[in-house]
Amino acid sequence: MSRDFHKCSTEDLDDAAYNALIVAEIGRLRAQINEKAVCELASSLNDGKPCIIEYPPKVIGLGALIGCANYHARICFGNGSPSWLMRVPRVSGFAVGFPVSLAEYLIRSEYATLKFLETTAVPAPRAFSFGIPSQSTDHGIGVCFLLMEELSGKPWDGQGDTAKVWKGLAEIFTELEKHPFTKAGSLYVESPNDLPSVSATASDRFVCLYPYGPFETSAAYYTAWAEQYLALIADGQLYPQFPIEAYLVYRFLQDNATQLSDSEDKFFLKHVDDKGDHLMVDEELNITGIIDWQMARIVPRREAFALSLVSADMRALCDGNVSLSIKDVALSNALREKGSGLASHTGDEKVRRFFWGLGLEPKWAYASPLANAILHVFGVEQGWDEWKEVALKRYEGDERLKALVEASGNKH
Repeated sequence: MSRDFHKCSTEDLDDAAYNALIVAEIGRLRAQINEKAVCELASSLNDGKPCIIEYPPKVIGLGALIGCANYHARICFGNGSPSWLMRVPRVSGFAVGFPVSLAEYLIRSEYATLKFLETTAVPAPRAFSFGIPSQSTDHGIGVCFLLMEELSGKPWDGQGDTAKVWKGLAEIFTELEKHPFTKAGSLYVESPNDLPSVSATASDRFVCLYPYGPFETSAAYYTAWAEQYLALIADGQLYPQFPIEAYLVYRFLQDNATQLSDSEDKFFLKHVDDKGDHLMVDEELNITGIIDWQMARIVPRREAFALSLVSADMRALCDGNVSLSIKDVALSNALREKGSGLASHTGDEKVRRFFWGLGLEPKWAYASPLANAILHVFGVEQGWDEWKEVALKRYEGDERLKALVEASGNKH
């Protein structure tokens, strides 16, 4: 995590002030976009068809085409031709911006992922091009961007005939299992004409980590993930309010990475930010496509097909209640009905708890239930206080932990 990640607190802002900052941010971003250059590139990639850029009429709420990490403008070709989207990272976001170097990596990685998906039966947007201003590959557009197809349907809100959604998701998982890789990481290209290959892992869903890897074993992959968190905690960039407790939790996860490791050297594509609204559905809840592949990575089998956020009871997850939700069971049953062995990876919460971690909680009162849940799901029967006392002795030779303990003592 760079110092660029640290933004001003928004806790004291009312809705009007918060919205005004968003409007100002998007105004600055739009001012950087060379619309003529956008249309020239899009037309050249679509048989010379003329087009216009259509900006969402608002930047807040339904129809805004804005997410935590990206802003979108619609490219309309007319004559009934399908529209495209221009996806632009919010690198200048007052609350969610992230370093340009990371945005550039994520653009390349998402493009590579979408190009790979075009070779499969997984429904996803087609990708047409991308541009990076610092590399002079932006065609004069002025911002980092990704041009892709706009899918039909609307983001799933978790409601309706969920059985149909789980069935569709089971079919997609089964398709992804047909396309193994030999390394863990993320797909990547340098230029739009390159073939996707596995390179460094593209951050994580909390956008805390810089690209790292790739890895030839699942143990190395999981250990490196925990190590990045440990380094950030020791440096004061993560969990500064309770660094000792946080360090102990992630050191425990690092030591228990073997519980998630696979013996086989096969890895599969995983959509990391899969909280449900990544699924586009039609009126009958058929899945029309999957969007938001920005943080996707190639992961061990157990992680690729384990229970994740799409079927989680988020309140139970954040409250530290270790249990399988009704949706978890339904997804598992859908996989089993497919005759797939993938249902065997949905029996517990280990993978989900491992990667949710302490969830960037700002206070130990909020994080402690998550810590206890992690201990529980990985087989620890002790309560937190008893376990912490033992863990401090176990890891007393860890120099970074020593420094955190000493710093804490100096504050009192």
